[in-house]
Amino acid sequence: MNRGIYIQIIENEEFQDKIFWNESSDIYTFLRNHTLKIEHKFDTKFNSFSDNEIPMDGIKMLADGIKNDLNFLIGEYDNKPIVNRLNSVDAEYNGKQMKLYYKASKLHLMILNLVRFLKKLESVIEKNKKVFVCGNAYFNDKMLESLMRLKADFTTNRTIDVNEIAEIELTELIKNKSLIKSGENYRLTRKGLIIDIAE
Repeated sequence: MNRGIYIQIIENEEFQDKIFWNESSDIYTFLRNHTLKIEHKFDTKFNSFSDNEIPMDGIKMLADGIKNDLNFLIGEYDNKPIVNRLNSVDAEYNGKQMKLYYKASKLHLMILNLVRFLKKLESVIEKNKKVFVCGNAYFNDKMLESLMRLKADFTTNRTIDVNEIAEIELTELIKNKSLIKSGENYRLTRKGLIIDIAE
């Protein structure tokens, strides 16, 4: 199973965006330095084992931390210019225009990812959106397979059909807050609808 930071941005109860960084990605290290502080201050979890809404003050802390990182990384960008490379992307941060060669330089790729993520966080703060961290590390392959089939059926038919899924799997999906039983009917939760990082 994948482990890392999995962020969902929700506005008016609709999913706006979802972003996942696994433990092997460079940007994960930068984010983890800040999310550990948020976890400590707000007594929450900011990883793929969790299913938490992150407080807005925590999001502001994360945005401020990324700004500090970007100031340092952009200083490195200025000191180590890259020219005559393919696949550049123009990016603007804090009034500075940059040409980022994201395939040639890990530094440029990190700057690009952090600038894009910061813009999402600034939109979250400005519009007071909700941010969740949610993963699927507790699911075994059989449960995940069942959940993905339920999700696909729901996307196609807007109904939940739990036939051919063992009762023990249904119980575990309910226990993991991915499925809710109401009378004879089942309903996918927010968590159940977005889990896909270990497909």
